[in-house]
Amino acid sequence: MVKNYLALDIGGTKILGAIISDKKILAKEKIKTTSSQDQEEVYGRIKNVITTLLKKVPNIDGIGIGIPGRVNEEGVITFSPNLPFENFHLKNKLQEDFGVTNIVIDNDVNVGMLGEQWIGAAAGHANVLGIFVGTGIGGAVIINNKLLRGAQSIAGEVGHMKLSFDGPKCNCGEKGCLEAYSSKIAMQRYMEEQGMKFDSILKSSVLKNGIAEQNKTIKDAIKKSANYLGEAIGSLVNCLDPDVVVLGGGVSTAIGEYMLKTIEPVANARALVKPNIKLSVLGDEAGLFGAVKLLLSDNK
Repeated sequence: MVKNYLALDIGGTKILGAIISDKKILAKEKIKTTSSQDQEEVYGRIKNVITTLLKKVPNIDGIGIGIPGRVNEEGVITFSPNLPFENFHLKNKLQEDFGVTNIVIDNDVNVGMLGEQWIGAAAGHANVLGIFVGTGIGGAVIINNKLLRGAQSIAGEVGHMKLSFDGPKCNCGEKGCLEAYSSKIAMQRYMEEQGMKFDSILKSSVLKNGIAEQNKTIKDAIKKSANYLGEAIGSLVNCLDPDVVVLGGGVSTAIGEYMLKTIEPVANARALVKPNIKLSVLGDEAGLFGAVKLLLSDNK
């Protein structure tokens, strides 16, 4: 019997939801998260997405969710960097409000990588390293078809591997992290040092347009970021020996092919074996399909 699952990809700027059945999207809904620092208001918007989807497809067999930050086995969001959730009992609240007992929640990058491994760039591979480049840098590791979580559920935080003991300051408070060298924030910092002005966080479209316009400052920022990503990938491949490395996130979607021209030779030079590096193919839908895979798997 074919089952219907409700999938949510909750981020700092948007909440994307879908009803998925047999690897097909039956209904989809997307709204802004809002910049509110009130967790009940954000939770209300999550409820609105679910309610809207259930009006389109009333019968579901579970809810799968990807959300930035740390989530424990009870479905409590202990910390989220871009949302006002702290020790928020998301699973319990959804069970009470919607009467659905089958609910699983995990870090958004973990969930996105499950989607890519299920039907995306890493399909058919048991050992996968995922690196998502956006405003920050997130990571996920799958070993023998199992998500690697670690004792405190922080395994895969590749953005905070240290590349230098005295490098630029990272959002985590440390210095010299990969995120401080290769994220959008890092690229923006470099461009601002070269005299460019920005009114808000750097958009991926600015990078894409900069390449098309042959803007030297933007191209230099991208190359610098890609060099450090190549260094990091080479080291991670030596540690984890994955079948495939998947690059995802907004930056990779916008300029991934361009960045690979720099990333691949650097990674090849650093790794003991030549890495198999691929770009995400599911885009925004990786988290949706990954949320369903989370429900179907025994990862939780």
